[in-house]
Amino acid sequence: MLVIEIEKREYSIPDSWQEMTLDYYCGLHQIISKYQKTEEEEESDNDLSKYFFMQENKMHRELFGYMTGISSEKISRVPMESINSVLNCLEAIFQEYEPKGMDYFKFEGDIYYFPIDFLRTGTFGDYIESQQLEMNTQYLKNGRFDVLPEQMAILCKKVDEEVDLDNIDEKAKAFRRLTMEIVWEFSFFLNKKTIQSVHAIKTFSEMVRQKVSQ
Repeated sequence: MLVIEIEKREYSIPDSWQEMTLDYYCGLHQIISKYQKTEEEEESDNDLSKYFFMQENKMHRELFGYMTGISSEKISRVPMESINSVLNCLEAIFQEYEPKGMDYFKFEGDIYYFPIDFLRTGTFGDYIESQQLEMNTQYLKNGRFDVLPEQMAILCKKVDEEVDLDNIDEKAKAFRRLTMEIVWEFSFFLNKKTIQSVHAIKTFSEMVRQKVSQ
């Protein structure tokens, strides 16, 4: 955690996946996405270099305001050294996460388990609700982590927890406070489980075809 003093006030800025919440990360990603260049803009970069420089400055200004909560009017008075120190915390989100192979996590005093035996022990209601697994995996590839809280609220459970699908919103809202380390671990788990499920379905389909042909 970066602790920096600006105008006699201390600000704590997350600078690692372990300190960054999902809610916080989604806010950062939304700002950065807003200023990403299209392919056409990339090709005309030489002609519009001044414009893109101004856009980059606007993005940095907006990111700094988001990360510190300092108003746009006050940002102009902040020393560049402080602005650079805060923006350097963004390096964490440009680094590829190395999964540790987690299958559970602790959150606000409770332990929640990833759905290791989901297809074998999950209820049909859970299965129907989580049919977006493969679609959500595609969302993750595009940086759409905002779809995860509800999915995790359905699939990640405490021991003997019965999930009420009609009242999942409160749990999903709480899961927006999960750190990005946990979210990354779940996304890797999700991707692996989706691949395993596809392979299992293909294998089963092949067995059925063979029996039919016999």
